[in-house]
Amino acid sequence: MNEEKLNNLYQDIANIVIETIPKEWSEVYLYGEVVEGAQTAYFYYHPNDSDEIIYSHDIPEIFPVSEEEYSKQWNELLDCIQELWKVFIENEMQEPWTNFTLVFDNKGKFNIQFNYDDLSTADSYARKTIWKYEYLGVLPKSKLGKKHLERYLEAVKDN
Repeated sequence: MNEEKLNNLYQDIANIVIETIPKEWSEVYLYGEVVEGAQTAYFYYHPNDSDEIIYSHDIPEIFPVSEEEYSKQWNELLDCIQELWKVFIENEMQEPWTNFTLVFDNKGKFNIQFNYDDLSTADSYARKTIWKYEYLGVLPKSKLGKKHLERYLEAVKDN
């Protein structure tokens, strides 16, 4: 696998996220997912001036960023994530991932974790609820979210 190409794609993904964030930040948690014919991405970040985390899709509602500009950035992000997935597909020695989490800070430190789970029958709301719990420590507020998390924690405990 071409390490330089991968590193460039990781950098491109991080740069798009950084360009999307309208104020100073300290840390970003990005979730990206690609399955045949579909993809999604979202991120949360810690602003420097607050302890609250900001959800990427809330940026146009909270800040003076137009929906059009945000959508343009988000589509660029999806294109980059799709390109990253294609690099893995083209490399037959590596199993293609289904989703990943990229965590990086404003000092340049980053970590990426790939997941290879079959997502064909997985519920996207449940995945997001569990991801937020695992990476951000956020407990769900809705009954359905709590139910998804309880099932997940029971399954983890049983293994």
